[in-house]
Amino acid sequence: MTLNEASAQFQIDIDMLKSYEENGLFSHKILADGVSDYSQTDIKRIALIRSLQKFGMGMEELKRYFDLADSRSESKDEQIRLLKKQRCRLLEEIHEKQQSLDELDFMISEAKNGAKR
Repeated sequence: MTLNEASAQFQIDIDMLKSYEENGLFSHKILADGVSDYSQTDIKRIALIRSLQKFGMGMEELKRYFDLADSRSESKDEQIRLLKKQRCRLLEEIHEKQQSLDELDFMISEAKNGAKR
């Protein structure tokens, strides 16, 4: 799969894919004609990167996660710790949004009650 095909498949800007590569999140083969060739393994990794970013993981955390994933040592516990840490952050964001939603609902209710008087 070429860079353009990978970009289209994942709806990711080409510069973002290049950024992933420049930051060491993955690498791919370059064919004899200079065209990038993304393997199925690369594609799976890009999908994982996108998911982790969607969950709020920043570039440094992504680098750490993939450094651990690529190491041959026992690093699963550390990977799990990173994922759980991100889960807690995401849950906190959800709670904050829920509080804002509750406040907004209260304001709507108050406005409706005030309009009835």
